[in-house]
Amino acid sequence: APIRNALFILKAPSADPAAAQEARAMIERQVAQMVRLIDDLIDISRISTGKLALRRERVDAAAVARSAIEAAEPAIRAREHSLEVSLAPAPIQISADATRLAQVFLNLLNNASKFTEPGGRIAFEVRLEGDTLVASVRDNGIGIPAHQLEPIFQMFNQADRSLERTAGGLGVGLALSRRLVELHGGTIEARSAGEGRGSEFIVRIPGAAVPEAEDRPSAEA
Repeated sequence: APIRNALFILKAPSADPAAAQEARAMIERQVAQMVRLIDDLIDISRISTGKLALRRERVDAAAVARSAIEAAEPAIRAREHSLEVSLAPAPIQISADATRLAQVFLNLLNNASKFTEPGGRIAFEVRLEGDTLVASVRDNGIGIPAHQLEPIFQMFNQADRSLERTAGGLGVGLALSRRLVELHGGTIEARSAGEGRGSEFIVRIPGAAVPEAEDRPSAEA
C-alpha cells in the first residue's frame, strides 16, 4: 500500500518536488523491507525442507557481533536508541556459519529496536560461559506477556499485532532465529518481567573456546 501511494504521487502531473522525493524514499524503504521479509520466508522454507546447509568454520564471535551491529545501526540511530555493547575481552572462537550467526544477532537487534520506544536503551553482550558462547540482547521496550514467552518463536506469531503491523513485520524473524540457532546446536530463550518492562533474548551455542597461544619452538643457542 505505501508503494502504491508513492507511485500515485509520482504520477501526479503537479507533484511537488519535496513530495516526490519523499515518495521515492518511501519506495526505497518499503522495497528494502520487502526484500528482508522475502529472504526470511525463503530461509524458513529451506530449513523446513532440509535444504539449508550451514557453512561452518572457526570464526571470531566478536567479529560476527560487530558485523550485526554495523547492519543494525541505521535502524537504531533512526529511533535514537542508545546501544551499549559488551564484547568479551579475549577472542572467542566457535565453529559456526558466520553469515547465519550474524543474521541471528541482527534479527534480535532489529527486534529490540522495533519494540522499544524512540530514545530507549538496548544492550548487546557476547561472553563465554565454560565452553558455551552466550549472546544476549536486552531492551527497555514494550516487554512480553508471560504467556507469549514461548509462542513468540512460532511462525507469524506477534506479541503486539498493532505495533508489528506499523513496523512492517510478519512475525518471522524470531522463528527463523531459533531455527538457525538450533542448526548450530544451540538454544534461544526470551525473558521479560511483563508488559512495559523490557525484554531479553539469550542465545547459547556450545563448543566455543578462547584460542590458546601458539607454541613456538625455542631458538637454538
